[in-house]
Amino acid sequence: MQNIEKERYSWLKLSIILLLIVLVGMATALSSAESIPLNMDDQAAINVLKIAQTLAAIVIFIVPAVLFAVLATRQGFSYLGLHTNPGFKTLIIAGLGMVFALPLINGLLQLNQQLKLPASMHSIEVWMQQSEETAKKITEAFLQGTDVTTLFVNLFVVAFMAALSEELFFRGVLQKVLMECFKNKHLSVWIGAILFSAFHMQFFGFLPRMLMGAYLGYLFLWTGSLWPGIVAHFLNNGIAVYGNWLVNKGTIDADAENIGMDSQQWLYVVISAIMVVTSLVLIYRTENKKEDEVMEF
Repeated sequence: MQNIEKERYSWLKLSIILLLIVLVGMATALSSAESIPLNMDDQAAINVLKIAQTLAAIVIFIVPAVLFAVLATRQGFSYLGLHTNPGFKTLIIAGLGMVFALPLINGLLQLNQQLKLPASMHSIEVWMQQSEETAKKITEAFLQGTDVTTLFVNLFVVAFMAALSEELFFRGVLQKVLMECFKNKHLSVWIGAILFSAFHMQFFGFLPRMLMGAYLGYLFLWTGSLWPGIVAHFLNNGIAVYGNWLVNKGTIDADAENIGMDSQQWLYVVISAIMVVTSLVLIYRTENKKEDEVMEF
């Protein structure tokens, strides 16, 4: 379990990180202000977008996170939590927790999409809907295809790179700096989760993404390792990629991915929530037991 790091200039570092988030967020918002002319049949253009997304993950998240750890912390690269090896049991539980979370995520997504802004904020709501539609178009373009090569490319770009880069930045750096500043672990997890969700600029999915960020934040807090979060994050994205691939092939029905979105499927959502909470409790107890054994030794 993590301790609050005794680092210097924490508020200055937090200000720089938040500035980076705002600047990237503004750039994303400006780029989506107009609809993107995307030819779904132009595979070359889609491949260029995939390469661009991979490079963006490296430049925006991975490089800044590594440079921050090496240049701005006393622990150096180990600050990020990649050096800490979690137990295999913890990795399995973390991954299963995210797999079981699918109905809960869908249920919260359905609830989130029903929320309406006041009439005075209609222009903002229209912009949010346009941003959501642009993101949906790009995602659909990325996930089309039925061959195995496309599946593995998408698993790498959409699932692995997103999981690795975002966990490095939002949990490995942002959450720990928040802990330094606020001296409150739970507050830091939730502020980090809110910023994680807001950064994606997909406000009609804000609530489920925020809770996902909190789940990943507690994994990092209680294990001191970034790997359980990376595994869980990868599985969340990877299931979506694999599910879309199966839908494209006609192996499963498209509605199979929407479990929990129907109001009559509330029982699935409740069971899903219980399973997610149970996975967190098990990980918390496992890590506490591990610490107790180390202290007794």
